[in-house]
Amino acid sequence: MTLAAAGALLLAIATVLSGCAAPQERPGDITLVPEAASASASTQSSSASEASSTGLQYRSVNVVRTKPGCQGELCPSITLKRLSFQGYERFNAFLERSLLGLALVDPGQDKTKTFRSLADLANAFWTTAEDRYEIVLGAEVKRATPSIVVIALQSYAFTGGAHGMSTMQYINWTPSFDRILTLNDLILPGRMRAFEAALKKQHAKWLETNEFAQSDKSEYVKMWPFQFSDNAALMQDGIAVTFDHYVLGPYALGMPTIVVPFSELKGIINSGLLKKLKIQG
Repeated sequence: MTLAAAGALLLAIATVLSGCAAPQERPGDITLVPEAASASASTQSSSASEASSTGLQYRSVNVVRTKPGCQGELCPSITLKRLSFQGYERFNAFLERSLLGLALVDPGQDKTKTFRSLADLANAFWTTAEDRYEIVLGAEVKRATPSIVVIALQSYAFTGGAHGMSTMQYINWTPSFDRILTLNDLILPGRMRAFEAALKKQHAKWLETNEFAQSDKSEYVKMWPFQFSDNAALMQDGIAVTFDHYVLGPYALGMPTIVVPFSELKGIINSGLLKKLKIQG
């Protein structure tokens, strides 16, 4: 799934989550793992931890499934690592639905298709999965304060070829308000072009440390020009933007992250909103 598609999915769900009178999830809308094995081998592990300095309790639940009827190390598999925050079931459901939305079953998959449960994803994957095929979905806390929690949703899929494909999507969550903050929330109205310029400036600095660009920088930029992305995280040192494979460079470059420091965001970042939400930035 592309960043644009993933961003559209998260924005649509976030709109529901942050609404003043958001409807309750109906039974069956979201299936939280662990769930019935559905005739496939399944293992589960769980670990408990606490978001530092927040008192916010969460645990990580890992579920691994293999294709029904398959035996051996080469069996197709699905690994799901989700986070469960105590007392925030609606947000937990949002997290899982967002994770499943990043799953890529096959290269020709309809980009508008999303999976509403692990069983739904498994049923679709097993129909095409061959030996060594795998899907790995995970959620990781990147920042945790009393006012803001930043989570990175990560997806990896190997469905043949030379290598697998990965994508990553940030979620900026304010537990006190149970609200999702998008880049449009973090940037002042009418100042998105200014933010893009600030990001492009940091991209130019990033090129200086990019080993792939050193031999011929002008040719590199022609092949891998700067592109804007709204996959942004509100971190301690500024707004971090992460790009998928092949956006700013070859696959071997990975998924680069460029940070626009707060010193470059004066008059651009929505400091009034951050103050209202008691977020340091």
